[in-house]
Amino acid sequence: MKGSYGFALFIILFLGIMFAIECSLPKRFVWNPTYGHNDKQPFGCALFDESLTDAWPQGYTLSHSTFYQLAADTDTVQPRAIMVVAQNLDLTKPDVDALIELAHRGNKILLASLSFGNALSDTLGFECSYSYFSFKAMKSVAASLHSRDTLQWVGDTLRYAPRNFRFYPQLCPSHFVRYDSLTEVLACNLSAIVPLDSTKTLPPPVAISCPVGRGEIILVSTPLLLTNYALLDGSNATYVWRLLSQLQPLPLLRTEAYGVFAQEQESPFRYFLSQPALRWGLYLTLISIVLFMVNSAHRQQRAIPVIRQPENNTLEFTKLIGTLYFQQKNPTDLVLKQYLYFAETLRRELHIDVDDGSDDKALGKHLAEKTGKEEADIRGLLYELRPLVRGEKRVNNEQMKRLIDQMLSILQTI
Repeated sequence: MKGSYGFALFIILFLGIMFAIECSLPKRFVWNPTYGHNDKQPFGCALFDESLTDAWPQGYTLSHSTFYQLAADTDTVQPRAIMVVAQNLDLTKPDVDALIELAHRGNKILLASLSFGNALSDTLGFECSYSYFSFKAMKSVAASLHSRDTLQWVGDTLRYAPRNFRFYPQLCPSHFVRYDSLTEVLACNLSAIVPLDSTKTLPPPVAISCPVGRGEIILVSTPLLLTNYALLDGSNATYVWRLLSQLQPLPLLRTEAYGVFAQEQESPFRYFLSQPALRWGLYLTLISIVLFMVNSAHRQQRAIPVIRQPENNTLEFTKLIGTLYFQQKNPTDLVLKQYLYFAETLRRELHIDVDDGSDDKALGKHLAEKTGKEEADIRGLLYELRPLVRGEKRVNNEQMKRLIDQMLSILQTI
């Protein structure tokens, strides 16, 4: 038992030491774009969302509703700003229809993605160049301070003067190669290669605004610029706030129904993990289960059974045997049974073999000397028992009782 407790204590101490070592090790960054609300890795949006929560005057909220669900929400009458940040945004036809309906109601919608899918492109009449993010390529050029693209702000000149912002090329790999004539260009990539047959006067844009009904849809082909890493890259956060200023003066809602975390919202533990009190309650429950398993790992002591005192059933057994022989009316067999016990007892205690009938006279004399009984009585008993043992004679009840009493009287003297 002591060894089991010692082993459990060793396991707990070992796990505690390993946990402390793991916590003290430097954290490794994960360079996968997730745009997650709680992701503090370089390409998450934890810093971005915290800044909006504190700084957006009309209020900032997070949702997991799709455009179809938002359009079907009849409780929301006042227009609002809706934002989606994803790596690749491929909307279905029902989502695109709901998106257009929301814009017609006066909502402003910002979509930031490297690609937008055919359904939305055909509806709004634009085309975006296809590209993908490569961290290896970014790492190879990060050492060179001059290997950066220049994004120029050209929209909303009444509030903001044109200004250039410098970013790594891997953070802005996509741009719009075709867009409608009514579309307003907000920002251009001066470093992008312009096709020779292009008739556009501006370099390829990376942010455009499409008026739809009473609202507008803002398309941004550089979602990586809205992540933690880009916001902390020099003064480039100003570029992000200029984009977001196009959503003023409406309350802002960001939905995570599209992208990496689109499926995670269905988890039954999502709400528990989103609330600090419930999250710690879940953690404490798991810790309690682990401690219970460790405490129950050693061998359990079995319950001591209750041992009852043995009952003396000799009298009942004797009555049962007597009743059996009485019903069978076989007194001769009962005498033979008693004779077997009589002969075995004399053989064991006195070393006299009464089965040897060659000289009953000498045997009777020997028994008389050992037991103190009359030699004539013993010899007479042996003479009566011999025919019964050989099966030559039978007895009645009175003879049975007399013969058994004589044998018992001899055994009592031993």
